[in-house]
Amino acid sequence: MSQAAIDGLLRQGLVIEARTQVDTWLASEPERLLALQYQGLTRLYCGDAAGAEASFRKALALAPELPRNSANLAIALMAQGLYGEGLPLYESRYASDIVAHDRVSFAALPPERQWRGETLAERRLLLVREQGYGDQIQFIRFAPRLHTLGASRVTAWVSPGLAALLSSVEGLDAISEGMPAADEYDLWCPLLSLPLLLGINAPQAPDKLPYLRSPARTAHWQQQIASWAQERPTVGIVWAGSPGNSVDARRSLPAELMLDMLRERNGRVAVSLQLAPLGMEQIEQQCRDGIIPLLDMLSDFSDTAAVIEQLDLIISVDTAVAHLAGALGKPTWLLLPAGPDWRWGRQGERTDWYPSMRIFRQPTPGDWGSVVQAVQKALSSEE
Repeated sequence: MSQAAIDGLLRQGLVIEARTQVDTWLASEPERLLALQYQGLTRLYCGDAAGAEASFRKALALAPELPRNSANLAIALMAQGLYGEGLPLYESRYASDIVAHDRVSFAALPPERQWRGETLAERRLLLVREQGYGDQIQFIRFAPRLHTLGASRVTAWVSPGLAALLSSVEGLDAISEGMPAADEYDLWCPLLSLPLLLGINAPQAPDKLPYLRSPARTAHWQQQIASWAQERPTVGIVWAGSPGNSVDARRSLPAELMLDMLRERNGRVAVSLQLAPLGMEQIEQQCRDGIIPLLDMLSDFSDTAAVIEQLDLIISVDTAVAHLAGALGKPTWLLLPAGPDWRWGRQGERTDWYPSMRIFRQPTPGDWGSVVQAVQKALSSEE
């Protein structure tokens, strides 16, 4: 069995088929490290976090010197809510020898100045962006606690397109989309290391909600949404993530199922917040179904936040928009695959990360039909 063939199945979202191929591989080579890593990965994607943990522990025992094995085990543990053991292992995610599309690298920053939990009294701390937009929106919530620990100044270095939005976060003294000069901070910290360093061992609600607000064109979007809605309830929809993401086939809802889901929406005016590129046929189909596509009317996340603030409900797959809606305290329905990202756990309709969020989960890998039916039922029962 070739690694390329398994990767191909995973890119298509065919996780059950990939798991079957990996199990066949392991039957002939039970101690093969790469096969164990793939077994853990496919088990995780199928929703079996405990099984993934067992595979990753075997891989770690075979090669404890490889950071990838520690990072994989961390994700499986945190998916089960075992943050106490998982978060320290998760620090291996930025090891230089990890090769992955989303590998974290802080090579440009001085390693001797990385904050590892020492006193922050009278120190200037730089929070460093990592991973996706949603990760940054989620974990920037901890900025106010750093002043409580004594930091004299907290600066955030974030991805392009986020600075205007995240400038509304309390506890941030400065924000930049470019790397600050070395003399502008004393210590630096990866954003996703904050839970470990702050002693957070479980999903935790924000200290304040909303912890973001839109600085952009609020009055414009208030008027625009009101003119479309004509006093009817409104819903914003995101059904797909970036097609370049390796997990996109698993997390994205097929467009035709999205349209089916919204055809009976109890009188709601539907607005598409979809940012991924759309073909003309998809745009025309949305319009025929009465869904308003915003497309290039949204210039950045501040615009998206301003629109969300005017809507009654957001329905989204696991994208940055879901995090944004949750951070704004907006009622949000999150649609998840059977084996979602670690932060959403593996069961339940609620998450402490975002108290206004309700989760709809695939019962088995690829079963978006059941998710759509559950959402349709919820839409028909909500006024």
